[in-house]
Amino acid sequence: MANRLKSKKSQAPAAEKQKLKPEKDPQVTVKQIVKDERTHKITGAVFLLLAVFLFIAFTSYLFTWKEDQDKVFHGASILLPSSEVKVANLLGNLGALIAHQFFYKGFGLASYLFCSFFFIVGVNLLFKRKVFSIGRNLRYVLAGLIFFFRLSCFCHPWEWICLGWGGRRHDQ
Repeated sequence: MANRLKSKKSQAPAAEKQKLKPEKDPQVTVKQIVKDERTHKITGAVFLLLAVFLFIAFTSYLFTWKEDQDKVFHGASILLPSSEVKVANLLGNLGALIAHQFFYKGFGLASYLFCSFFFIVGVNLLFKRKVFSIGRNLRYVLAGLIFFFRLSCFCHPWEWICLGWGGRRHDQ
C-alpha cells in the first residue's frame, strides 16, 4: 500500500489550480466611500481632534501671547524643521501660529466658537445621528463671531483684545 501510485483523481486539482482566473479588484466609487460608516467615524474623530487642538492652542495662547507674539510674526517660517524658534504655547510652534492667526488676525476671543462648531460636527459624524443641530449651531457661530468680536472691541478698545477683524486696530 505504501508503494501504490497516486491515481489520476488526485492529480486533477493541481491542473485546475493553473486554470483559475485572477480576481478582479472591485470598482469603488466616491459615492460608496462617502456612504461608508467608517468614513463618517474617521471624519468625526478628525473634527473632534481639531476641536480639542484648537481649544488647547487658544487657551495656551491666552497665557503665553506676550512671549510668543514676536516669534509668530515671522509667519510660517517658524514651522520649518531647521527653525530654532521655541515658543511657550503648549502645542508648540504650530499651536502658537494657529492661535495667533485666529486671535490676532482673526476674531479674537470669539474664535472659541470654532471649537464648539468642530466639536458638534465631530460628535454628529462619529455617532452617526443628530445629537446636535449643525445648522442651528452654524447660525449661532456666525452670529456669535460677529457679535462677540464687535462687543469685545467696543468694551475693550485695547490692541490685544480687538484683533484682526477689528482685533488689531486699523488706525495704526
